[in-house]
Amino acid sequence: MTKLSLRSVSLVVALCFLAVGMASAGSTTVPFPTAGNAYCSASNGCGTIASGGTTAPQWTAGDYVLSSVFVLPTTSVTGLTENWQVQDYLGDPGTGPNTETWSIFINGTQVGSVLVPDDSYNGDTLTFTDSFTFAGIAPVGGGYQLELMLQNTVPFGGGSVVWLDGGTTQLTYAAAAVPEPGIMMLLGTSVLGVAGVAGMKIRRKIVL
Repeated sequence: MTKLSLRSVSLVVALCFLAVGMASAGSTTVPFPTAGNAYCSASNGCGTIASGGTTAPQWTAGDYVLSSVFVLPTTSVTGLTENWQVQDYLGDPGTGPNTETWSIFINGTQVGSVLVPDDSYNGDTLTFTDSFTFAGIAPVGGGYQLELMLQNTVPFGGGSVVWLDGGTTQLTYAAAAVPEPGIMMLLGTSVLGVAGVAGMKIRRKIVL
C-alpha cells in the first residue's frame, strides 16, 4: 500500500507540473506603430498617426513614436517581434551615406534597435521583422507601452523617414500559471483513476 501511495502521489505531482508548464507562456500581438499612436518630430511638430497615414518626417535625435498602454495577462514580458513599415527618404547629399538608428523601448527599458539604411532618396517602403529576447520587464501602471526613439540626427540635406500606419508588434511573456480547462480535466481524471486503483487494492486485501 505504501509503494502504491508513493507512486500515486508522484503521478499527481508530475501531472500538476505538466498542467502548469503548458500554461506558463504566451504571446499577444498589439497594434504598433499604427493609427492613433503619438509621435513627435523636432522639425515638424507632434501629432498622432492618422488611419492609413504616417508620422511627420523624422530626422532629429529624440524624435519618437509612442504606443497606447496595453494590458497583458502577465507580469513579465520577455520578447518582442516586429512587423513594422517605414518609408525611407534617406540619401547622400555628398558627405556620405545617411542612416537612422531607432531604439526600441518597453516601459522605458531599451530592448533592441532597428537601422534604417540610406535609400538614395527613393522613398522605398521597408519592412522590419526582427525578434528580440530580454530579461523580464514588469508592467508600469498596470500595463505596457512601446516606444521608438531616434538616436542620431541626420545632417541637413540627408533626408528623413516616416513610420506607416498598420504596424504590429508581438509581445512574448510568462503568463499566469493557470492550467487550461482541458488540462484540468485530464488532471482530475488521472487523480480519480489513481484513487480508484488504490481503492481496488484495499478491497482486494479486505476480501483476502
